[in-house]
Amino acid sequence: MESKRHMLEGIAQMEQGDWRTALGHFEKAIEIREALPWRNDVESAWVLAAAWINRSDVLRVLGNTEDAIRSLDRAIEAMQHVPLETNTGYADRLILAWINRATACGEADRMAEALAGFSKGEELLETWGGTPTPGRKLMASMLHANRARVLLEMGRTVGGWQNAQLAVDFLKISDHPSGPSAEAAIKARGVLCRALAMLLDQPDGIALAQDWIARATDSAEEALAISRSSGYRGAWIADLVRYGAKIYRVCQPHFLAEFVREWTTGDGPLAGDEILKREMAGELLIAQADLEQRVRLAPHETEIVTREMKTLSTLQIAQKELTSRTL
Repeated sequence: MESKRHMLEGIAQMEQGDWRTALGHFEKAIEIREALPWRNDVESAWVLAAAWINRSDVLRVLGNTEDAIRSLDRAIEAMQHVPLETNTGYADRLILAWINRATACGEADRMAEALAGFSKGEELLETWGGTPTPGRKLMASMLHANRARVLLEMGRTVGGWQNAQLAVDFLKISDHPSGPSAEAAIKARGVLCRALAMLLDQPDGIALAQDWIARATDSAEEALAISRSSGYRGAWIADLVRYGAKIYRVCQPHFLAEFVREWTTGDGPLAGDEILKREMAGELLIAQADLEQRVRLAPHETEIVTREMKTLSTLQIAQKELTSRTL
């Protein structure tokens, strides 16, 4: 009971953002559990693994990634004493430990270990996944989104895009995600937009990306809907807007003004983020300069000039609205 009390208190402190106090509680819970004969008790081994995973979560937030990885190794070790053949309901903890370890390895620039860990997590999901419950869908989305991030860091843009698509597919907007699922759904869509934004920077990237633009912009709009319905306002949203704005600016500038205004003005989810709003004002200025250049290059193409001038007007209106409220 004392160990359980420390676990619950640690979780409560995590939710309040008191990470160091939470760490102390998880380490106390581990100390108590380690003193028990947990290797011969499935339930004790399973609970001990949870304490090690929680400890690793806190350590990653505190920037101690290497110690977090060692903590996850201890969680995986504890789960070796839980025979999944007769305790299939406990498989989620082992799957989560491997996904988290792979993610932490990516953060520590241990890329080969990261990819191997994601493969192990995927193997466990296929073996013990069973019915695709909301919890299993969430873990699968986390796995693919985090693997996509690692692949993008490695410069493997297409592989990152493919994994991000899978992450999005596991958490569809029709499932009305909320809480952790809403955060994961927005994160997956943000990684998808990041992958396409990176592709646009590559030689001939725009031509290669043509078939993917609609998927990325649809994902950005889905994220807006999820944010509005769930109330989620976490850090992942700002990155999604940054990458989404770049995609619209390069590929569909006629939609950029509406995209920026929906996110950052009025009752938009990020209307209070002044830093992001200044960044979006910059994107609008670049888009205006690009359009003006296209008009100068085709001054006698009446249809093109009319279309571009209409888009330019929407960008200027959005720019004025953003800057007046930001300043």
